[in-house]
Amino acid sequence: MRLSSLVRPLLVVGVLLPLGSASAQTTHTVDQFGFSFSPANISIDGGDTVNWVWNGGDHTVTEGLGPVPVGGELFNSLLASSVPLVSVEFNTKFLFENPRAGNVYDYYCIPHFAFNMKGTVSVTSSWFNDGNALAGSNGDPLFYGNGTLEVGSTAELVLENALPNALVGLFISFASTPVPFKGGMLCTIPLASVTLFPIGPSGEVSLSSPITAGIPSGTPVFWQYAIQDAGAVKGVALSNCLRSVFP
Repeated sequence: MRLSSLVRPLLVVGVLLPLGSASAQTTHTVDQFGFSFSPANISIDGGDTVNWVWNGGDHTVTEGLGPVPVGGELFNSLLASSVPLVSVEFNTKFLFENPRAGNVYDYYCIPHFAFNMKGTVSVTSSWFNDGNALAGSNGDPLFYGNGTLEVGSTAELVLENALPNALVGLFISFASTPVPFKGGMLCTIPLASVTLFPIGPSGEVSLSSPITAGIPSGTPVFWQYAIQDAGAVKGVALSNCLRSVFP
């Protein structure tokens, strides 16, 4: 499936691909030594995975500020001989569904918090969730991107939770002045391009393409789906507004 000529510099070809087809990312290792993590504080790119590796004793890898869980932790696992590896992928879907200020995810060891056994994972991402989803039959449609947007990498746009077999419109702009639309807010104004196409029975769609040269650093692009859906308040559901910024 091809997108309009305006979109091709950003996603040279829009092709329906299986989910998870974006560029391979990096796996980072955090070792547990005694009552400490090493390195305790790491910076990663969106899509990277962090592996916490056990080296002795009984510990936990628990998301949050501590000293004890308060409920709603994104990860809270034993790190011990019985569970020698804890692995978390910090992809864009994870960031959107589990936002933390500045994309900084604190973690600690419950039994050894008093020994300052804690750290942070700081995630740099080229994708931002600007909100304004409007629910349809399956709740809020979720729209997110994968990939670093660096030249030579692969970018992927993923829509989930849409009504199966619906007609959708992908709206694109290079600035955002939201306006009321079908009971929600359309963020891609002034509109640069819109592409209409049907989606399949899964209610999910992925558009993927390599990133080529010629896109200035700092260029923002705003993306939003409208989904024909009788279960929405005025017959149209809206995804969240997805903002990408080229590095």
